[in-house]
Amino acid sequence: MRFLNIEPKLIFMKNITFLFFLILTLAACKSQLQQPQHWEPTHNFTVKRLIILNDKNEILMGKVESNWYTPSLVYDQRQYIKESLDSLSNEYGVEIASPQLRGYFSYKYEYHPYSTLRAYYVAKYSGGDIKVPAEMEEVKWMPIEEAILKTPVHSMKIITEQLLNFPDTIWGGSFMVYREGEEHQARLVEPFYPLSN
Repeated sequence: MRFLNIEPKLIFMKNITFLFFLILTLAACKSQLQQPQHWEPTHNFTVKRLIILNDKNEILMGKVESNWYTPSLVYDQRQYIKESLDSLSNEYGVEIASPQLRGYFSYKYEYHPYSTLRAYYVAKYSGGDIKVPAEMEEVKWMPIEEAILKTPVHSMKIITEQLLNFPDTIWGGSFMVYREGEEHQARLVEPFYPLSN
């Protein structure tokens, strides 16, 4: 039986090759799991972002991977709008009053065929003690100017400024997301326009 006479070196090489490909596959899967869904989406979806203001005119901000953001969620659960916003604020330990839609923005991507919608809501803090959700490093209230300055994403900065500077209007606008090295940038392609009077 010839197959029993396979040289040990050949068996060793086959095992090494198999382990090499297994490690590469696992590494690729891990990197895909660690990237935010909006970087490499497989379908269109909506992100809700919630700007919570307290009586001192401060914004609730959460720190994740050393960056500060307002609370947000990918709208993929079976929830009504207000139910999802209450659920989101409860993750941060706070209750909100009068959440109002203040902006609705579309994002297209140069590097894949999907698009996303971003709904921005503004609400008043009505109670509770802030807590740090599982995926966050820290949560705290920040003055508006500081919160905008610390927000790492340019489109989120200018949207937040627009919504808070003109709070009686629901705003729309569109962005094109592109890659710049390893970074994802967005440029405004449809300047802000009112969706309401």
